[in-house]
Amino acid sequence: MLFLVWAIFMVSPFVALYDLGNAVEARDLGRITERVNFNALRTSLSRQILREYLKHEDFGEVEHDFATQAGAAVLNPVIEELVTPQALMDLLEDGWPHQATVGSGETVPPLRMDLGADLRSLKQAWQTFIRSEGEGFRVMTIPLPADVSKDKQFRVTMRLRNATWRLSGIELPAHLRDELAKRAAIASR
Repeated sequence: MLFLVWAIFMVSPFVALYDLGNAVEARDLGRITERVNFNALRTSLSRQILREYLKHEDFGEVEHDFATQAGAAVLNPVIEELVTPQALMDLLEDGWPHQATVGSGETVPPLRMDLGADLRSLKQAWQTFIRSEGEGFRVMTIPLPADVSKDKQFRVTMRLRNATWRLSGIELPAHLRDELAKRAAIASR
């Protein structure tokens, strides 16, 4: 009995992610909103894009602290565009939010993040399960797709709260972080 409870618990974040994928396919904003912690997602995206943004600048130690605060203000409009149910739906479907463009006005080619397909086949589901990382009993980070290099993966963080697994962070692929940092730099000028 204890093994069965443990097995159900271990699979539950993947079932929640699969449900989120189905909500995205169905374009069900209500279910997406139930499965996503938008405040935590905003923080996750802000940190990544700010870190990438500051990587391209050369600051001294004092200037770096000031630049971090200023960069957060500059990034806010870019992040707010990404952290809406519609933008999240676009990101989860295509790997890139449709309204987000680079300075030239061209849309960045999508990096596919197909939640449903990644968990449908037994082999892919097993790879995803094995490559996932747990942080205690309440946090699970799931690489998507599991069979590509880390710099091309989305790493989705699911967090357990009140018996419900919710998306609380998305680590973006390197290319996408770089494009969003460039976009923020263009927006700040």
